[in-house]
Amino acid sequence: MQTIVFFSNDGIQIIQGAMKRGQLIVSHFQTLPFEPGTLINGVITNEDAVKLIIAEAAANNKKLFKNVKLIIDSSLIAIKNVAVPKLKPKELEALAVAEFEDSAGNYEELLVDYSMIPGPEGMNIFCCGIEKRVVEAYVNLFKSVNIPIMSIDAGLNAIVQYVSGSKDYNGMTFAINILDGKNLVSILFENGIYVFSNRSRLLAERGTNAFAEELSGKLSSLIQFNKSQKSEYSLNMSVYAGMDEYELNTLKTVIFDPEIALFIIPQTSNIKIGFKIEEVFDFGKFIYPIVGFFTGSKPINLAVVYKKSNIVKKEIPIAYKVLALPAGMMLLFLLIFAAFFALNYNAQNKLAGFNDYISNQNNQDDYLKANALSDEVTAIEAQITNMERINKAINSNPKVVSDKMNHLVSLTNSVIELNTLGYDGTTGAIHITAMAKNELDASAYVERLKATQYFTQLDYTGYEQVTTTRTETSTTTLTTSSSKTTNTTTTKAYSFTVDAYLKAGV
Repeated sequence: MQTIVFFSNDGIQIIQGAMKRGQLIVSHFQTLPFEPGTLINGVITNEDAVKLIIAEAAANNKKLFKNVKLIIDSSLIAIKNVAVPKLKPKELEALAVAEFEDSAGNYEELLVDYSMIPGPEGMNIFCCGIEKRVVEAYVNLFKSVNIPIMSIDAGLNAIVQYVSGSKDYNGMTFAINILDGKNLVSILFENGIYVFSNRSRLLAERGTNAFAEELSGKLSSLIQFNKSQKSEYSLNMSVYAGMDEYELNTLKTVIFDPEIALFIIPQTSNIKIGFKIEEVFDFGKFIYPIVGFFTGSKPINLAVVYKKSNIVKKEIPIAYKVLALPAGMMLLFLLIFAAFFALNYNAQNKLAGFNDYISNQNNQDDYLKANALSDEVTAIEAQITNMERINKAINSNPKVVSDKMNHLVSLTNSVIELNTLGYDGTTGAIHITAMAKNELDASAYVERLKATQYFTQLDYTGYEQVTTTRTETSTTTLTTSSSKTTNTTTTKAYSFTVDAYLKAGV
């Protein structure tokens, strides 16, 4: 039996089960809830509270954390999908590391691992890179409560391995959308093969029409991407995990394309529930820990990579290796010889003094005080480390300044009419709704936004033609009478929206 643990925005999700002949049999599921804000972008901000939750759960169920595998999902995880020829494992490992060399300067000690996934023309490698400090925080957390971690995998890789290993998805072109609170991960598969993924934070309250409109816009972006690649496989189905039926029905009322089918993600035939419960097991809610059982032919294990990174290897020249043994023996003999005489000479003189010093009550009191102060310093250092981790998590999203907003307004070139220009400090997303006189002006404005180099991602939902009517009344006065003339002018315009995500530090 294996235990998969995933930290969601609502709590710690736990699934226990075993793989038998390619089928997962789930024997237990559980959620350990915690306070909102305990987890920010995959980083634990209240470590003490999480330790207490895990320790209490482990005390109540001795088998709850047996053979633990951890699934991590965060925008801090860098990924790359690379087509490769047939190579040896060590060559593939070196290739995966090389994929992040250009961006290594943006990270602190990057840990890299890879898995094998199907590609359009053979096998690809799914490369995963994450800062060592992120993995180290999870390892130290479980170590502090005496729970060893056997493996650590990235959530997106687990999803890809699950789809690749499920016959139900063979040859299908569809999108999986995973909702965790207001975080949305959208993954596009074409002919059953992973193609593209996107991560965003939704701004509207869940269950509202505005929330459904946001989801509709994200799906529109996936469809436009699919069409822009001129793929022979059209995106015509989108499934959702972490969403209830009410939210899905609301989305169906605002969806822009009636030809695309929308579903709550179904439980596939390679997953079986091996227990009897009164409540219905929500497969979509536990999607990350469920798919963690599907590892593929070469699993990602960041826990092993982390352990290897802590081993310092120094190559010793061959000449020194030959001389090392006799030189070491000679040095050891000399040290023993000198130590023997030195100790014998000084032992008797110092022994009495040592005994007096140790027996002195004042010295004993000072020793106890020093130990107490050392414990206090250790606690303070732990608090400082925790605060630094919280600050890094909070600062992982950029902040906007007024000159950037003014620049975005100036890019309208007096041909774009801005309706709204909003900013979410949590996600670094600038939301723009605007009107253009023609479709070319709308596209040109989006290109000008891209040219600023301010953003890591722009979600342009495309334009929509609208019609505006303006009525003007004029009065003409003659010698003996006056008359009124009414003119009605109809103008066509194009409305569009853009979600632009600022780069960190901008």
